[in-house]
Formats: sequence, C-alpha cells, structure tokens
Amino acid sequence: MIKNIIKIVFGCCIVLLFLHCKNEGEKDNFSKSEMENEKSDKFYHYSIWHAFVNKIFEGDITAAEVKANGDIGLGSYNLLDGELIMLDGELYQAKEDGTVVIPNDTTKVVYANATFFDVDDSFELESVADYETLRKHINRKLSSKNMFYAFKIHGEFKRMKCGGLHKQAKPFNDGLDILIPNRPIFERENFSGTMVGFFCPEFIGDINASGYHLHFISDDKEFAGHVMEFEAKNLKIEIDEIHEYQFVLPQTEAYKQVGFEKEFQYKKQ
Repeated sequence: MIKNIIKIVFGCCIVLLFLHCKNEGEKDNFSKSEMENEKSDKFYHYSIWHAFVNKIFEGDITAAEVKANGDIGLGSYNLLDGELIMLDGELYQAKEDGTVVIPNDTTKVVYANATFFDVDDSFELESVADYETLRKHINRKLSSKNMFYAFKIHGEFKRMKCGGLHKQAKPFNDGLDILIPNRPIFERENFSGTMVGFFCPEFIGDINASGYHLHFISDDKEFAGHVMEFEAKNLKIEIDEIHEYQFVLPQTEAYKQVGFEKEFQYKKQ
C-alpha cells in the first residue's frame, strides 16, 4: 500500500517537473522571440547632432556598447579620432591618415547610429554614375520619407571618395562647420566594398543628420570613411525600414553645460 502511494507521488512529481520545464522553455523561447523582434526595428542613437556640432567631442560609451545595440552602424570616436563603421557586428576605425584599424571594446565613442539589420526590401543596379543617382533609385523604393531606414549596399567601385576628420585636442576651437569643409579626403579605384548607413526624415531637426548618411568599408578592410562620392557597378542595395527610435544622451559634464548656438547640417538630401 505504502509502496503504491510512493509510486503515485513520485509519478506526479515527474509530471509536474516536466510541465514546469516545458513552460519555462516556452517562456524562454517567447522571450528570445520578443528580443529578436525588438532588435529588428530599433534605431539606436548616442548623443545628438546638435551637441556634435557644438564641439562635444568626448563621449562616455564604449565600442562594446555600440556593438550591443546593432550589427551595422556609423559615427565617430572620441576626439574625432577616426570615422566609425560597423558591418556585420564588427567595428572599424578609419583614421585621419587613411589607415583602418579594429578598435578594442573599451575605445570611447562620441557619436553613433546603429541598428540590428533586418532586410525589408532589396534590389540591384548594374551601374551607378554617382551618389545622387543612387539616392534617386533608393527614393523610389522607400514607402515614405517620414520613416527611418538603414542600408547595406555592396558593390564594385570604379572610384570611391571618402572623408574623415582630423583628430582634435583640448581646448576644442573649431566645430564641424569648420572641420568638415577642411576634412582629410581619401580616394581609391577599382575595388569592392560595402556602404552602410541611414536615412533620417527632415523632421529629425538637430537630433540627427537628416537625409542620407553613409559610411564605407572595403572588402579588404584597408579603405574606409564617410561616403562623399563614387561610381559603381553591380550594386546590391538592401533596405531595413525602422519604426522605433532610441537616443541616449551623454552624461559628461561637457554635454550638460554646452550651449547649442551653432547650427549645421551636412549635405541635406
């Protein structure tokens, strides 16, 4: 009799344990699914364009934090020490002398845009004569210019012209209105690579750069920077439409005290 009771109790415990594990597994799967859905449609933005324009050249987040919020992205490192390019979860740093390095996870970032790229649409172009032509082709594919978009664009480049920024030192005397027109420029011909970047609607104002903003990294990882002009063929354009926007403000004393006197938008498109 007692043995039978023990068997029944033991059997009930096994069933309850199985049901508990099953429910926990379903919760885990649901949580993972929720996280994937959340990641797929968020534009992460650290600092704001207006602060960047007004000589806030030091941030308080790291390269590791940028990678935790996306697998493609762009921006700049502290003291403007190189253009930031993120492709497939890897960060690159395009220095002012034209060299490309991989920063360590503790490298500080002053400004960043990032997202976990999820293709919503794609198309191909046999040839593109210039940047303006590419913008026109993409414009026809966008569902609305009131949305945000991320891009991953791979192709063969007959020529590519990229810009960087000169590394700064305190005290910071010049803002982007001076630095960008006098930026270092790098050019290369007959090679392949990928442009990554974003489109922000005009209403973004001083929070971000409106229009198209693309950075570039070559397949051999030896050429990178802010895209200025190019001629290309066999382009594959992938588009991710983004409906959620998150920006994180710096907690540095310089940011807290800065005035926003200067206004400057680079190449509104």
